[in-house]
Amino acid sequence: MKINNIIKLFILIVLISIINSQEYLQPPQWWNERVEAGNLLSISNGEQEPTNYLMTNVGNGYVAFVIGGESIYVGGVYNGPAINLGNANHLPSHRAGIPNFQNIEISNAQFQYAGLDIENATYTRVYSIPSSAGTIVKQIFYAHQKIRNILVQEIQVDNSNTETDVTLQLNVVGINLTANVDFNILNLTNTQFTGNDYQLYNLTIKVPEVNFMTSVAVTTTTVPQSITIKRGEKKKHHYITSFLTNIETNDYIEGSLDIYKTTFLLADDLMKSHLDEWNKIWKSGIEVGGDSHLQQVVNSSLYYLFSSIRDDWSYGISPGGLASDGYNGHSFWDTETWMLPPILLLNPKVVRDCLLQYRINNLAGAHEKALSYKSNNYTGFMFPWESAFTGIEVCPTFAPTGILEQHITADIALAIRQYYYLTGDLEWLIDFGYKALKGIAQFWASRVEYDQLNQQYSINTIIPPDEYAVGVNNSVYTNVAVKMTFEWVIEVATLLNDTENIPFEHWSSIANGLVILFDEANQWHPEYQGYKGETIKQADVVLLGFPLMYNMSKEVRKNDLIYYEAVTTNSGPAMTYSMHTVAWLELESLENATKQWFRSYNNCNNSPFLVWTETPTGGAVNFATGMGGFLQGLMFGYGGIRVHQGNLDFYPQLPEGTTSLKIRSMNYIGSTFNVGWNQTTITFEMLTFNPSVYLTLLSIEYDNIILNTLNPIYLTFGSKFQIYFNNNN
Repeated sequence: MKINNIIKLFILIVLISIINSQEYLQPPQWWNERVEAGNLLSISNGEQEPTNYLMTNVGNGYVAFVIGGESIYVGGVYNGPAINLGNANHLPSHRAGIPNFQNIEISNAQFQYAGLDIENATYTRVYSIPSSAGTIVKQIFYAHQKIRNILVQEIQVDNSNTETDVTLQLNVVGINLTANVDFNILNLTNTQFTGNDYQLYNLTIKVPEVNFMTSVAVTTTTVPQSITIKRGEKKKHHYITSFLTNIETNDYIEGSLDIYKTTFLLADDLMKSHLDEWNKIWKSGIEVGGDSHLQQVVNSSLYYLFSSIRDDWSYGISPGGLASDGYNGHSFWDTETWMLPPILLLNPKVVRDCLLQYRINNLAGAHEKALSYKSNNYTGFMFPWESAFTGIEVCPTFAPTGILEQHITADIALAIRQYYYLTGDLEWLIDFGYKALKGIAQFWASRVEYDQLNQQYSINTIIPPDEYAVGVNNSVYTNVAVKMTFEWVIEVATLLNDTENIPFEHWSSIANGLVILFDEANQWHPEYQGYKGETIKQADVVLLGFPLMYNMSKEVRKNDLIYYEAVTTNSGPAMTYSMHTVAWLELESLENATKQWFRSYNNCNNSPFLVWTETPTGGAVNFATGMGGFLQGLMFGYGGIRVHQGNLDFYPQLPEGTTSLKIRSMNYIGSTFNVGWNQTTITFEMLTFNPSVYLTLLSIEYDNIILNTLNPIYLTFGSKFQIYFNNNN
């Protein structure tokens, strides 16, 4: 009897599963193949879209929004004062939320499945219509990659297989123009700009960061209450929203309208030009063999980063990316230390013209911050811990980080060094970078304190990367980064024959005389003066080995790593584990690296669209800092890449569960190449050549072979090799 009941229960479960599978449309084969290839993230079979907190987004580095979210964000557009006293009614400078005119609901449609097409940078929802069997509706969202000022939505209706007309009920959800907290909104639709098919608004922030009142003109398609598609027909409807700010032009209202009208006439061609632009971005990338989930994490991380930056809009990147107001949309050290390095290997132009140029554009704000420490007589460029529109300090005054976490100024100098070492871009260094570097050195020269008795320089009352340590002296990370900053500035001055115009001897004395804490007896680096093993928030001392590449023995590197792994909190940000991964691989301990590696991207596994959280339990989303750290673990860890003056180092290894890795179209000194490896072979393949230099490859198997052909070079897996460059005379 029990057996019969079990059989009946089993049959019932099978029938229910069959019925459920028949209730929902299934994605086509090509869709599933793109999922497997890591190019598309999907939900189907009754899965619902996640809440806004873990929902995906579309963006192009100028404008972005979370699908279904209430707000659209334009880079560089902030509301609120620079100085915040912690009053709940006194909002600090933060990304200003534009009402989401793209949040269109099809109220009489039944959701079937959806997906983020990473490669094409589109998000698609697929619906059926209960009253019209056989009708398929697709709703496609994207931020146009070529025409930065527009968002596009396509509603495609396939009614070709039915015998009846179908009507879709449309509604724009969540628009409240009178209660917007960030903007005063003026509706210009019924003025001289009248248009029956579109609406035009002028949005002006309520409180400026300092004194400039940012305004945004928004022109958006009027969404009808319904659209009807005849039987047997296929129709495509476009809903475009254009944005233009008074940051870009004084004629921003007319300009927004012109952009809208022009692009609406070209609506049928917009998708192609958008895809063509993303194809250019994806010429560079990372390919993973044998682990489709890891490939998805890699591709989605690159997508989320590249959709938040662009080379013609220099407003940096915040820890939550452009589609989020996380951390108020401010830029921190996260930009230079965590996100910039992997982007640089793939797309140095966007690093130069977006990330570094953002800092260059805001040198006045950095100087203003230095001068604000009146009793300390600081000078030069002291970059803010939190930066937004003007480049002045916008960290809330109740947070000590804005006053004491100063290593960011050295981090920016070392990011400039990394850019120059990888690109050899002397023109940019002369025109932009050198001025910033000299000002940074001037600041640190005014910041250090000289101990006459011990003839040493100290940096006291500081917050290191471990933000649990407040007001400590001689942070070893900070002091090493400052030492390297002085050495780098002197290197550039020597390169440019400008040593007579800087205080060469004094800056050299500081570089050589800074306190660098080290326990000789136990062969490890204390985090700061008086450190006694307290719990730390995140990677700090382990950063000496990478990315700083401070000279130390393998014994010291290992001792630092073992010690600080044991005292790092489990609730900290994910990028810590990426740096532990890099360190263990450097020490050739694959087993220990693997343990840290899987932890380094665990924080994106709670969302079908691999949206990252800052910590295992939440925090900021979509956490671009964690993505940057994760990609560094793959490229600098398992790729073994190190960027030096005059050469690159490689030591390729494979993550557990993978069969191959390939870094596609990596940039170095104006040339590009592929580096791929599997369990037996490393393949190096030149793609393009910089005619002013020539590259050579050095390994056990090859002795400075000149890389002057497109023919691949093969090395044995496990080999270490270097790429050198030499100028053609």
